[in-house]
Amino acid sequence: MTSRTTIDLPRPPSHKVLWSALGAVCLVLIAVVLFKAFEPDTDCARGVAKRAGGECVGVSDGSFAFPALGDISGRIRDENRRVEKSGEKSVTIAYLESMSGGSEDRGPEGTRLAVMGAHIAQQEINGERGTLPRVRLLLANTGRDDAYADAVVEQLLKMKDEEHLVAVAGIGQSNARTLAAVDKLRTAGVPIVGATVAGDEMRSKAPGFFRVSFPADEQASAAARYFKEQQDKHPGYRLQVVKDNKAGDIYNASLYSGFMAAAQRVGLKVETVVPFTSGAAPGGGNALRVVAEKICVTGATPDGVYFAARGRELRSFIEAAGENRRSCPVRVLSGSSAVGLYFDTSRASGTAELAELGRRWNASGLKAYYTAYAHPDASAQMYGGQERGPFPDFRRRFLALRGASAGALNNGQAMVGHDAVYTIGIAARRAMDTYGPDKVTPSTVLDLLGQTNGTYKVRGVSGEIAFAPDNGEPSDRSMALVELGPPTAHGDEGNQYRFVGTLKP
Repeated sequence: MTSRTTIDLPRPPSHKVLWSALGAVCLVLIAVVLFKAFEPDTDCARGVAKRAGGECVGVSDGSFAFPALGDISGRIRDENRRVEKSGEKSVTIAYLESMSGGSEDRGPEGTRLAVMGAHIAQQEINGERGTLPRVRLLLANTGRDDAYADAVVEQLLKMKDEEHLVAVAGIGQSNARTLAAVDKLRTAGVPIVGATVAGDEMRSKAPGFFRVSFPADEQASAAARYFKEQQDKHPGYRLQVVKDNKAGDIYNASLYSGFMAAAQRVGLKVETVVPFTSGAAPGGGNALRVVAEKICVTGATPDGVYFAARGRELRSFIEAAGENRRSCPVRVLSGSSAVGLYFDTSRASGTAELAELGRRWNASGLKAYYTAYAHPDASAQMYGGQERGPFPDFRRRFLALRGASAGALNNGQAMVGHDAVYTIGIAARRAMDTYGPDKVTPSTVLDLLGQTNGTYKVRGVSGEIAFAPDNGEPSDRSMALVELGPPTAHGDEGNQYRFVGTLKP
């Protein structure tokens, strides 16, 4: 008799068990959804983190648009993609500064113009046929008032190898946080080319930091010689100095110390120093009204004032000088930060505010000047004519960008943003020529930046770029003396920055 094996099949689960399992799954899903809903969103985009107050800080290839950069971010992203798809040798340059609405005098307009200039430099380098390496451009936002500069620099240093980062441009603002960031990059062997940074403390004690902008002490020295010429021409010419005592602002401190030292060297007579402290408390503009009361004394106004403070404070002083249509016919000269006098107020949103500024300024009779990094007319003078230099091609590219106008070039921000990135790009090319295609590194780019002097210069749009070999400061180039004009009803940006002449550092 044949035995038969019996197989016992498992009984199907009861409906009760199935419903229990399904309920457990639903509870898990609901928990996940609720967790995600109430979990704080810590990322704005890849490489960009959300910080306190909701601002987005970090490094982007243009895929994420920081405030005020809008369409230009997308253009940078597209150019980066084109470089990546080409498969050709490339390097990465990071443009570093506060892109969260600015810091001190670096308002969003100044940042936007500088980044536009940086992108034009990227286009020019990449558009040259048969030349390598190509350039990828990253945007590195240090946050409002550069609060996260240290963390963003750490992020950049991790990109040295994986992103082939060879240098950093920009910086934007002279303060304790950006100084620490520059020191960290320099220590790590990553060269920096400052675009709009003036603080003397940034100066390289070791190779690593270069700039196309003029340091504050050189600006102050040029200003002192300018006032000495006025005293020599006009006996009895009275000069006062306004000094901002704000703690931790190395730009203000550099302007003041540089000017007073230069005044002593050239025999310039300073009648008195009028101190104030900006940002000490809400209503900081009150301090500038006290300064105006001291300077705009009827019948006793000085002939000249050196204003050792930032552009936003200069604006408050001008507003205070013309309050109630007071007359204050003084000639005020300040440093490069004065370029930011208008960056707080756009023509679109602040028409009434600008109109009031114009009324007060015109009533006072005050004349305002500053030592500028760049101006189109200064560039023309340096090259022996506008058509002999690179500025016309730069202007054509600038006007091709959406929202750009020729008058916006007169404040020089786009020009120096361009020159900082372009100079790095040329150094990378020269490094490839010198060391070979596989040896374009931060150290070789640093080496070629250090050799950018003598007959080995870069034809920048602000003038020929050369660096002093001992400290990386601009060499063999003049700065521009620019007059700031009151806003007009038709909003001509060009008339707000009028070229007067050039000054030697």
